[in-house]
Amino acid sequence: MKQKASTRNSKRPLAKGQLWKMNNAYIQIVDLGKMLIHYKMMNQLGQMQARTRMSTIDTMGIYLKSNRARLVTKGSP
Repeated sequence: MKQKASTRNSKRPLAKGQLWKMNNAYIQIVDLGKMLIHYKMMNQLGQMQARTRMSTIDTMGIYLKSNRARLVTKGSP
């Protein structure tokens, strides 16, 4: 019997407080729930006018992977 791997069943790579760097932007994880993630996307570090957005955890994982994002800081445990 085949089982489909899912983010919910696997170890979560995303955590509150993490900062991810891509080529032209940064993503900061603001809050993390069971299915949804709240994040801020900024062009520069410390950008004050970045609004908080929401997405599913699966979608964010795919987005970070496809944009070759690198973890800059780890979140709280």
